[in-house]
Amino acid sequence: MMRAGVRRPVSFLAGPLSGLLSSVALAAALAAPAGAGTFAEPLPVEPLGTIETLPARYPSSWMLLHDLHFPSILDGRGVIVDLTAETRNFKGMFRVAQFGSLLQASTRPEIYVAETMFSRLTTGERTDVVTIYDSATLQPTGEIVLPGGKRGQVVTQKNTLQFTDNERLGLLFNFTPAASVRVLDLINRTVVEEIETPGCSLVYPTGARGFSMLCANGTLTTFRLDAAGKLAGQSVSKPFHDIDNNAMFLMPATAGGVAHFATFPGKVQPIDFRADTPKVLPGWSLVTPEEAKAGWRPSGWQVTTGDDTGRLYVLMQSNGREGSHKEGGTEVWVFDAAKKTRVQRITLTNPGLSIEATRGPAPLLAVSSLAGTLDVYGADGKLVRSLAGRLADSPMVLHAAR
Repeated sequence: MMRAGVRRPVSFLAGPLSGLLSSVALAAALAAPAGAGTFAEPLPVEPLGTIETLPARYPSSWMLLHDLHFPSILDGRGVIVDLTAETRNFKGMFRVAQFGSLLQASTRPEIYVAETMFSRLTTGERTDVVTIYDSATLQPTGEIVLPGGKRGQVVTQKNTLQFTDNERLGLLFNFTPAASVRVLDLINRTVVEEIETPGCSLVYPTGARGFSMLCANGTLTTFRLDAAGKLAGQSVSKPFHDIDNNAMFLMPATAGGVAHFATFPGKVQPIDFRADTPKVLPGWSLVTPEEAKAGWRPSGWQVTTGDDTGRLYVLMQSNGREGSHKEGGTEVWVFDAAKKTRVQRITLTNPGLSIEATRGPAPLLAVSSLAGTLDVYGADGKLVRSLAGRLADSPMVLHAAR
């Protein structure tokens, strides 16, 4: 009981918090070293404002993850990771806003990001721009403003933004839904030309200075540019692509210098884009008749990749069906692209959505998994490590470091 005239001090630490602090104090007292007044040396003050830089040319074990960031698509990003590091795999991050596209140069230390912003976040004046980032500092060093609000905003595809002419020119896909391609001078940072491309989509660099596009009638239209980046001529192939019965995934993998497009039912359509006029090569099957009956077919988002040894990797699912081409796969099948033969089957620890092989003579395979991890596999097909910790929210497309 309280005696009359005596007031108990008011404490904001009364109640459960008081008990918690008492427990913490008791634990600290029990853990303290013997001898009164003995304390550990204080940690040194960590300096603020320290900024590290990356190498201007990234090691072959590094990879750029294009994080579409589905929870807030306005705020996509590129994430740089080292697939071989035991710790500190995360190397840096830069912005890729609003259904953007990213492209890393190999001839100079720059990363190009095509993106869209609005003056009031989601409304107001629209600005389309190609932002140029320094590869070492990840700081923007310039931009190319794109007039007209025409940049194609789609779930990220590698072939919305590409190089040609030894990376001097950039090619950017527009869609309003009228289709066109903007030619950009990346050295002088200007818009050179806009070429109308009705009925055709995406850009595939062709020859020394040009590009091709896949068209709705099953043909391939090729555009040739002059030294200034202006349209110098165009040609149309014969129909080769049965869109209704053998639809293609639109991100090809390059193996042996040839682009390989996987198709929904499990075939491959190779196209050689190295000459000024592309050459459509004979297609071949990824699956045997027995495997086709079991429903083996490609599935995912970035379902193919190639390495510098000429091998082609394809993300595969079993029990596939019409409409299951985006569900992801449980195995990666590896082919000798020149011989058109399978040389390896990799069973994935976690079902995958996108795959990419690193460059160099000893490639690693990165798999963006449906479990939210980035899984890394060695040449023997064994899981080397699984990078978790939310490196990226929605790494839809993977880019091997150049």
